[in-house]
Amino acid sequence: MCHFKSIPTASGVAPCSEVACANCDFFDVLEVIEGNADCQFINPMLKKRQKISKGESLFRIGQPFYAAYAVKSGTFMSYRLLDNGEEQVLRFYLPGEVFGMDAIASDQYEYVTKALEPGSVCELHFGQMGKGSDSYVDLQSSLIRVMGSQIGQVQQQSLLASRPSADERVAAFLLDLSSRLNRRQIEHLDFRMAMSRQQIASYLGIAIETVSRVLKRFQQQGLLEVSGKRVSLLDVDGLQAIAHIPLKV
Repeated sequence: MCHFKSIPTASGVAPCSEVACANCDFFDVLEVIEGNADCQFINPMLKKRQKISKGESLFRIGQPFYAAYAVKSGTFMSYRLLDNGEEQVLRFYLPGEVFGMDAIASDQYEYVTKALEPGSVCELHFGQMGKGSDSYVDLQSSLIRVMGSQIGQVQQQSLLASRPSADERVAAFLLDLSSRLNRRQIEHLDFRMAMSRQQIASYLGIAIETVSRVLKRFQQQGLLEVSGKRVSLLDVDGLQAIAHIPLKV
């Protein structure tokens, strides 16, 4: 069973909390770019704190790969469009997490990623990578670590939709969000979910009515409190018992 330790915030729950650079998956990459002797050669690779509007997409399906992104603030979602025009949600990205790197293998983006709320990203532009330099070798090592971390996150998230009941899926989803926020030292027991009920339902493979019904039942049981998009986890142990899955903090 994982144990959660609350992290105080000065102003309560922010709509889109900003992660500290030291808690971002790109931190090692940033150190190479800004701390290496060759930094003047590869500095153009990184564009920091680009503001992104709600609903704005950073790349299209089939677009040639050119950059990966680290979420500085806000929540982002990757998805594909089905034949009926509906969005099939693939993954949500929270502050400190990276998206777009899986396009390296195919050299093109396989999905759309958009902002679910106003946020910001740091862009790592691979077209500016100086091959052959010492910085390039160090950068490769850092990027491999980032990709390894992503594989672990994908495996963790794949467990959510594999749970047999809707109660387990929703409980595991909430615990997963909380755990990921806590890992970045962002308030994780009282937070805002930028995703809609429909998007959560698509991600978990259940009906939107089921998501609403489960959240209402959890609230009646005293496990959590929901007010609009704001969620407060009141009984983490109870949610873990339902999820049957020990999530890492």
